[in-house]
Amino acid sequence: MEPSTTPERRSLSIQVADSLRELIISNTYAQGQQLKQHEIAKRLGVSHIPVREAFQLLESEGLITTVPYKGAVVTQLSAAEIEELFDIRSVLEAELLKRAIGRIGADSIARARAIVAKMDVAPPRQWGQLNWKLHAELYLSANRPATLGFVQRIHDNLDRYVRIQLAISEKNRRRAHEEHIRLVDLCEAGDKTGAQRLLTAHIRGVRDDLRKFLEKRAAL
Repeated sequence: MEPSTTPERRSLSIQVADSLRELIISNTYAQGQQLKQHEIAKRLGVSHIPVREAFQLLESEGLITTVPYKGAVVTQLSAAEIEELFDIRSVLEAELLKRAIGRIGADSIARARAIVAKMDVAPPRQWGQLNWKLHAELYLSANRPATLGFVQRIHDNLDRYVRIQLAISEKNRRRAHEEHIRLVDLCEAGDKTGAQRLLTAHIRGVRDDLRKFLEKRAAL
């Protein structure tokens, strides 16, 4: 019988998956790019085994797709798929926020404000990580871990596109920052209706800006 995976190997596989996830989200590995185990193993200084296991984990998250005769490639989302994921986000996150408001403690609000302050000066790579931390901080009190985990996977799949959207113009970044400040204010005030309305508009605004950008790029 094949021996079970040791904790040490699982830990290394997770570390490799974390590194590879960031390389994909940051567009170091572009959409549709083939991922070769031996090249990634060499780049990260590990053997093939944790790389193979990391591939399996990231495929379950939707970041990697196995293509016949080609192997693992970075998942490439169409404009329609991106739009659908944003729409799913708007529904699930609004529900999480509705359940959370009224339960969000002063400590969580303080942490959320600290995250927003960091986002104002963060580089694109760090901004994406902080963006998820902010949203997760506001949703955690909903006590819906399965939904939160699903939403996080969607965030990871969309993060590379959100970074593109923010890079389009400084105006987009400033608008996102101002909306985040207002969202935390509404959560602190316990305004469920206002917070849900703002969150939905915030997510859809990013979706629409990104759709316009992708349409322009496709027309070139």
